[in-house]
Amino acid sequence: MNRFPPLTRAGFLKTVGAVALSAAIPVPLALPAFAAAGGPLATRKIHKSKTGEQLPVIGLGTRSMSRRDAKAAAGQSDVIATLLAGGGKVIDTAANYTGGDSEDFIGEVLAKTNARSKAFISTKFAERGKENGLRSIETSFKQLRTDTIDLMYIHNMVDIPTQLPTLEDFKARGKFRYIGISDTGNNQDELIKWLDRLDFIQFAYAADSREAENRLLPAALDKGVSCLIALPLGRGRALSAVKGKEVPAWAKEELGVETFAQLLLKFVVSHPAVTVAIPSTLDPKHMAENVAAGQGPIPDAKQRAKIAAIWES
Repeated sequence: MNRFPPLTRAGFLKTVGAVALSAAIPVPLALPAFAAAGGPLATRKIHKSKTGEQLPVIGLGTRSMSRRDAKAAAGQSDVIATLLAGGGKVIDTAANYTGGDSEDFIGEVLAKTNARSKAFISTKFAERGKENGLRSIETSFKQLRTDTIDLMYIHNMVDIPTQLPTLEDFKARGKFRYIGISDTGNNQDELIKWLDRLDFIQFAYAADSREAENRLLPAALDKGVSCLIALPLGRGRALSAVKGKEVPAWAKEELGVETFAQLLLKFVVSHPAVTVAIPSTLDPKHMAENVAAGQGPIPDAKQRAKIAAIWES
């Protein structure tokens, strides 16, 4: 169990400092170093890593990130800065997010701040046909401004028999470090069918949506396949269900959480099969809140049951 002193959202923001943004792409790594007093993020091993590589349990989903609005882009750059300053690494995107702009935006931010080595880039493509898949992959390399992509997924299980051999070839040539398949529906049996050929899977899982606990999470753990969790806040339903309520006193005392969002994230990352949760946000303050959820105590089985009960009642 990882136990570090929890860091509040306010404490995190005080640590990293206020950033005056005068351009669409600021220099986020000019932020002060993350305070050691807050404790590092908990980490989980990538099961199929040959070097024992580990990832911080809180990452970032970027479905809506874009440079199209300069003012908004500046704030989104700060989201990436906050993740990296807090010790997070995983930035998850896709070829089709915001019409392809998400990959390009992330690539530009990381390039302009010399932060590529600090990030673990996870991306995806959804194409039918080998040539279409190859074109999408090459575009991802260009937009992300990198020669190596840490993790490439077949998005939403599109044309797996055609695209998986391509992923395996790119991995064998060192262009992809890891490969996987993503699905945010509920196609557990289809994902399980491909586990032997994968390093990662990505799917939806939250305290109010626990179907993956029945077969998918146990199967991934058994096969040594790492899990990135999309929609760990429950597509917004979980937070709506507790709007206006107080975080239980026991959760504040035992887990060091301030908000229900942190409690939801702690629930997700406490499952032994989960490697990283990737909540989406465009708000640096929410990113700081999410990072803090990966610090401090990780719920045990009894605490997990108490958290789940909040959304079962």
